[in-house]
Amino acid sequence: MFFSENERQIMQGLFLSINEDKNQIYVLKYSEEDIIETRVDTCYETDNGLDEDDPNYEEYYACVMKIVKIIVNKNRTFKEGELIEINYHNYPQQLSKRELYNLNENII
Repeated sequence: MFFSENERQIMQGLFLSINEDKNQIYVLKYSEEDIIETRVDTCYETDNGLDEDDPNYEEYYACVMKIVKIIVNKNRTFKEGELIEINYHNYPQQLSKRELYNLNENII
């Protein structure tokens, strides 16, 4: 797997964690103060939807995560059971493993 420099800075920790434990539950905190618990469904390579000959065309890696629990949903944008895509363009403000989240340690 080859990350661009931007991707590496943002996504590498998550991919390394997934390789250690595919069943890990992650806590995602967004700048809008929404907080959800998720589990990885799948990861894949994708692109930004532009034609390959477009100078702004970009390929990158993404993970689809299933929402297993909603902790705070101020904006009412999330639903339990829903799938969301995480990539370096929309990475949450904070992402941590569930058991470590409560200790405020090892933020990914």
